Amino acid sequence: MKNDADLISSHLLSLLQERNLTVNRIATLAGLRQSTVNAMFDGSSKRPTISTIRKLCNALGISVQDFFDFPPYNEVEK
Repeated sequence: MKNDADLISSHLLSLLQERNLTVNRIATLAGLRQSTVNAMFDGSSKRPTISTIRKLCNALGISVQDFFDFPPYNEVEK
């Protein structure tokens, strides 16, 4: 099973692809360094902060809740 950082980066990548955005563009829109966003994709950022995720969500025009509304985060653990 993927860890949280892997799940977040793969979901973020799919959102960027849906919106036809580059890493550089989303970093600019979010007010983040491109290296910060790249670190989420290359695995060097093992635990992206909620502040970083919030900025990315604002740039994408979605809520943090919407961002985490994908499996396995929206599934009830048994």
